[in-house]
Amino acid sequence: MNNPNATHADVNPKPSLHLLDNIRAIRAGVGDGLNDDELTHLLRRTILPGEAGFVFLSYSDGFATLTVPHQELANWYSETGWIAADKERIAKAIAEKHQLSLSEPPDETPSSLFPPSDPPNFHHHLELSNRWETVVLAHPYYLKVRLFGATSAILYARLAQSPLQLSTELLQDLSALYQA
Repeated sequence: MNNPNATHADVNPKPSLHLLDNIRAIRAGVGDGLNDDELTHLLRRTILPGEAGFVFLSYSDGFATLTVPHQELANWYSETGWIAADKERIAKAIAEKHQLSLSEPPDETPSSLFPPSDPPNFHHHLELSNRWETVVLAHPYYLKVRLFGATSAILYARLAQSPLQLSTELLQDLSALYQA
């Protein structure tokens, strides 16, 4: 029987203690029948456990976007907009532990067509990548973790996404970036 007033969708019969595992299981369970927007709405109505200070926000293009605890930007950035040394040190340790590479791209790509007369100090964020694609994007306002991605560098194989095998310790490790 349909109940339009239901407050939660019971689509995960064996809930996990780990937020990312729950999202991945629900995504796999519904298959390709929902687009990312519909899946986000379903996941929001599902009781998902928060983990290590992170809470589900949305799902898109194989990524789960999570809310993060409030951050002081001065703890994240140097005066030039680059990532602070403490955050970079933590990110390097996480990348090494999870066999990922670390990069620090700018939050905003400067325009070469309309360069500013006084170039600003662009803020950067942290990206942890495997051999093919970004797996984690850590920003002081949000955290994105890829749950489904390419399993091969071959062009046509990249179109087919499969679950990434992520450590259950990943969110706990990433929480070190978001501690005061």
